[in-house]
Amino acid sequence: MAFERYFEAVDYLQRQLWHELPIVPVERALQARIRTLLAHFGDPHLRFPVVHVGGSAGKGSTSTITASILNAAGVRTGLYTSPHLQTFIERIRVGDRLIAPDAFADTVLALDPLVRRMHMQVLDGIGFGRPALVEVAFAAGIKHFADARCDAAVVEVGLGGRTDCTNVFDAKAVTVLTNVDYEHRERLGWSLPAIAREKTAIVRGGETVITGATRAEVLPIIAERCAERGAALWRIGHEIRARVACAGADGSVFDLRTPLASFEALRLPLAGAHQVTNATLAVAAAQQLGAAAGRDVTEAHVREGLARVRLSGRLELMSGEPRVLLDSAHNPIEARRLAQALRDHELRPAGRSRRPRLHLVVGILADKDQPLMVRALAGVAERVIVTQPPLEERAGDPEHMVELFRRALGDRHVRFEPSPERALDLALSSAAARDVVCVTGSMFLVGALRARWVPERRILRRRTAVA
Repeated sequence: MAFERYFEAVDYLQRQLWHELPIVPVERALQARIRTLLAHFGDPHLRFPVVHVGGSAGKGSTSTITASILNAAGVRTGLYTSPHLQTFIERIRVGDRLIAPDAFADTVLALDPLVRRMHMQVLDGIGFGRPALVEVAFAAGIKHFADARCDAAVVEVGLGGRTDCTNVFDAKAVTVLTNVDYEHRERLGWSLPAIAREKTAIVRGGETVITGATRAEVLPIIAERCAERGAALWRIGHEIRARVACAGADGSVFDLRTPLASFEALRLPLAGAHQVTNATLAVAAAQQLGAAAGRDVTEAHVREGLARVRLSGRLELMSGEPRVLLDSAHNPIEARRLAQALRDHELRPAGRSRRPRLHLVVGILADKDQPLMVRALAGVAERVIVTQPPLEERAGDPEHMVELFRRALGDRHVRFEPSPERALDLALSSAAARDVVCVTGSMFLVGALRARWVPERRILRRRTAVA
């Protein structure tokens, strides 16, 4: 069977490391486990300059755009993002190629003796236990970047920052903090200042920090951390300024000024005006990485990098009549941005036609802020089909989400269908040709339904490197 060893490695990660072996809480372990894995590989994280991208929303988009610009500039760039959308190795790529499935499997499965040893040591009261799934995935990615002789890496932070396994870069070229909003409050804190302190912990000192955060409760905390650590701070609206000339379903045109250069009429082929903010951060980050590494990132490189960028599962159009969009918004700020983009670009009447109706297929994990997300999405939806994301241990009780939508839209506009496939079929069957069907609420849900148009094995055949 094709990719048999790859699927064995993914099963090992998702079954044994996620479910079967107990793990020491990350608050106790901090980065001790990931540093053990990286040391096993010869500390590959020390071999290239890094752009480290944290924040509450837009991290994956900003990371992908940054890497695209750097690659256009001839900087061989590794890109690590998390989680994946459809297949696990989407987290790890160099240039436009995902890590080879067999190479990934070899790295992961060869770690099992070390994983078992770490697990047994903690039973004897030594060390910090076996690594988590995300720690093994991150270590495998960083090893791949070193093996591929990358000139630089762009790394997306996972949850928060202070305790995240990516927080191992003591010296960096650039740290990006896209924004700070309410998310994972049970882990990160119940106030915006508390969440900001968790996220700004990735600022290590000496690097340039670039942020799109604008909230009054957050900016002073970012500035204070930068001052304490001796990091330069570039802020959107201050050191960096962007002006959107036009925005539509096929992308945006914008002007940009950073401390290093000015640009007019940059074209970004991504739907949603919010992507201009992500692109603004990415351009500044790529420029500064280039300056720190002695590599020119010119205007031509910026334009080429923006033109090349593609983002799966972000207002991604899969079919027409009705238009089917996939968007992986999974926290309140992303839900608000999605709702605004739909309002601005998808739900306007054309000529004398009536306004298109929005049919939502939505599944939000129980550990997300469901009330705030529902409030944002219900404001644009005509009909909602609530379903369950394919992640059973985090799905929670769907009736809570159903009730939230019914309070906003009324009983007859909301129904529950546990099967994501059947939920999508129901939405398609009730939508008129001019309507919009949007799948959202969870990357896991979007990834599962995207397979209807793009099967996982096609991704593995067409987008991966040769081992």
